[in-house]
Amino acid sequence: MVARVCLVSGGTGGHLMPAIVLARALRERGHAPLLVTEGREVEKEFLEREVSGVESAALPDGKPSKLQLPLWLLKATLRARRLLKEHKVDSVVSTGGRASLPVALAARSLGKPVFLLEQNAVAGRVNRIMLPFASRMYLGLPGPQVTSRACYTGTPLRPEIYRVDPHQARAALGLDARLPVVLVTGGSQGAQRLNEVAPEAITCLRTRVQVLHLCGTGAVKSGRDIEIRRRYATADCVASAIVRPIAMDMDTMLGAADLVICRGGGTTVAELMAAGRPAVVVPYPHHKDQQQLKNARVLADVGAAVILDERDLDAAKMAAAIDAILADPERLRTMGEAARSLCSADPIGAILADMQQYGGLR
Repeated sequence: MVARVCLVSGGTGGHLMPAIVLARALRERGHAPLLVTEGREVEKEFLEREVSGVESAALPDGKPSKLQLPLWLLKATLRARRLLKEHKVDSVVSTGGRASLPVALAARSLGKPVFLLEQNAVAGRVNRIMLPFASRMYLGLPGPQVTSRACYTGTPLRPEIYRVDPHQARAALGLDARLPVVLVTGGSQGAQRLNEVAPEAITCLRTRVQVLHLCGTGAVKSGRDIEIRRRYATADCVASAIVRPIAMDMDTMLGAADLVICRGGGTTVAELMAAGRPAVVVPYPHHKDQQQLKNARVLADVGAAVILDERDLDAAKMAAAIDAILADPERLRTMGEAARSLCSADPIGAILADMQQYGGLR
């Protein structure tokens, strides 16, 4: 029978892409996914590019203060109840974001099963709140969170990321097959600190390199991408540089890269594992529970990544880390193999099979 599954997500691409991947898989299996987001423009663009034809809806975006939060949550939950009833939803999968809590609460109030997808090595606040009311929580990264109700499945990713081909990827991007490629990415919204430090670090490397730099949509809006391009264009050690806000072909970017400089978001770490890519990770330092640092340690503990602390980060430290890795081809190879060794074989299949067992699919 056809199941109507609501996938609620938003906030960042790291939350939204797993929901999109699951929506595609559900549609391919004959089910009827409904994607619910916060309704922001960047989310609409993602949906239009990635899953045209899949029905979507939005809960109005808002940033309530602590005093406004109870009233906002009540109104949002009532709105979500109407939405779930209107679309005759059978179950809800929450992948994170502000809209997740009211939709999950609405589903439970209607007696519908709720499933949580946690991309990080430590559960986020919404998932911690919702876990007692959820049927299952699916963990995107291996770690100590595994319990009778929380199982490690891996994060749903585009299938192409699991079978990256360096030669094809470099040819597609017009890169020289003989020179190393460094990919810099701070996620869909970008990371200002990486945008500042990485170009300076890369332009003083001892090794001649090619650069792929995903600066984020914020950098383009502020015009900072122009300065990033200028820095690379004037550096003798940079053979070529491609600077974009985001990449809808992340499999190609990862396939071309010898080394990745990145934040420690859960989906980013999962992509490194799936593609088998070594990394220098600069975790976002201002999360209360240090999610990104704990994500990065999943890689570092097996030798797949080097972690740099943003609080004392400078170009010299980053350049030294990059040079040390690029100068040792055997280290590059073993770091990549270590990353791939952590990867779950079939996250999508594991999640959907478990959902069926626990009443999420008819």
